[in-house]
Parts: sequence; structure tokens; C-alpha cells
Amino acid sequence: MTAGPQHVHRTASAGFVDGELYERGRPNYPGGTVDALRITKGTTVVDLGCGTGKFTGLLSSAGAAVTGVEPLAAMLTTFRTRWPNIPVVAGIAEAMPFEDRRFDVVTCASAFHWFNHELALPELHRVLRPGGRLGIVWNRRDRIEGWAAEFWAITEAYRRDTPGYRSGAWRAALEGSSLFGPIEEHSFDHVQKLDIDGLLARMRSASFIEILPADERDAVLERARRFVESHPDTKDREILELPYHTVVYIAARLD
Repeated sequence: MTAGPQHVHRTASAGFVDGELYERGRPNYPGGTVDALRITKGTTVVDLGCGTGKFTGLLSSAGAAVTGVEPLAAMLTTFRTRWPNIPVVAGIAEAMPFEDRRFDVVTCASAFHWFNHELALPELHRVLRPGGRLGIVWNRRDRIEGWAAEFWAITEAYRRDTPGYRSGAWRAALEGSSLFGPIEEHSFDHVQKLDIDGLLARMRSASFIEILPADERDAVLERARRFVESHPDTKDREILELPYHTVVYIAARLD
């Protein structure tokens, strides 16, 4: 069992302080993601960076024997309220509180970009059984068009050096590792249905928006509200459909 400092990226620790906001604003995941991971009843899974349990709950509903791992107190509180029957522990990918070769699958849903890959990949390998799988899932929004692309352009000006899937650093680390095999990909179209307040909660749930000074954050949210209320494709709509391109990346543990 590995021990180590509970280090979390500064933007994540400062930006994810409201579990209810995250739960309200973030999308769920299409059911096909679980099928792609070949998870069935009894599959042992650790869901890393599980947040409020959006993906963990989906795994549990499929019959997986799943344990969540989450370092942030606000997320853990919301997780335990929403999923009282799913075990969850405080921890990080770089130092998990589990014995060797315990799990069939490790999942990272909207979390893998936050890890220190040099330290995390050996840990993921350690807790997986021979032949086990690493599953990385993102609701990607970098391949969309129309009003949604314009909407997200408002936030991207504030991303700066916040880690994300777009940089490709996560992929370079995984492909450069001798611990995992080639990456297998599955993709799904996905839609999140929201009213305007939900849409603004989605924007605010981005860590790099939440950490802005309050007046600046409020100005960004007001700009987004005005955009939605005036854009010809969104004005006068009570429910908005925010599109995603959900991608599952799978790599098998090499012995």
C-alpha cells in the first residue's frame, strides 16, 4: 500500500468548493460508456476523482462493485449524501489507500487531466489486477459548433494554464508509459438539458471560473446570460440542449 502527501492541484482545490453547484451544473454520462468499459455485475472498480459521484453511480447501477476516491471535502460531502450505499474514501491518484492488484478496472471520469501522471500511472498499474483496464472518460466540448461553441468561448479566455484534456499531455504520458498498452477509443453523442440558471451553473462549475475574483466572475456569468438571452438559437427557449462528444479511452495493464 502506498502512502504519500495528499497534494491536489491548486486550481482544483480552490475551484471545487461547492459540491451542490458541481452536482447541479455538470452533465451525467451516457450509458454506453459503461458498456465500452466492459463492466458487468461484480466487476471491481475504483473510480478516481469521483467528485459528487456522477459516474460512480452509473457504475454502481450496472452492478459493479465500485469504490470512489476523492480528495476534496466538498465533493465527498455531496457524494456521501447522494450515494450513501457506495463506499468512498479520501485519497489521490498518486497515493491510493488500497492493496496491490485489487481492482479489475480503474476509471477516471473528467479527472485524469488533474493527475501528476508520472506518479499516478504506476499507482494505477499497482492497484489493477493482471489484465485489468484503465478507463478515462470525458464529456468533451472542443468539437462542437454553433451557439454552444460561442458560449464556451466566453469561458476559454479564462482557462490560462488550468490542466485539461485539450492539451494532450495526458495522452502523451499514457502512450509514453511502458505500464499500459495501446489506447482504445469509443465515442458517443451526448446532450445535457438545462434551463438558463442550470447553464450558468455549468459554466461556474469550471474551476478556473469559480476561482476568479467575485466581481469578475459575476461579470463573466452576466455576459453569458446576456449571450443566451439574445442569441437567435437560444433566446426564448426555456430548456437548452448543450451538446457534448463523450469519449472513452481504454488502456490495458501490461504485466
